[in-house]
Amino acid sequence: MVAAHNDDLKAAKACGLKTAFVSRPSEHGEGQTKDLFAEGQWDFVASSFIELADMMPAVG
Repeated sequence: MVAAHNDDLKAAKACGLKTAFVSRPSEHGEGQTKDLFAEGQWDFVASSFIELADMMPAVG
């Protein structure tokens, strides 16, 4: 599961899914204080979807 919310990734990991955190520090405007950084042991951590795509192994 790919998300910008640590709580969502925590639930996904508990269900056995692979996890990827993509930072979206301005999602909720300048006052955002939550989910600025990865706060768990996620399988992938990236600053953009382009960076995440580069991390993914080729399939097929």
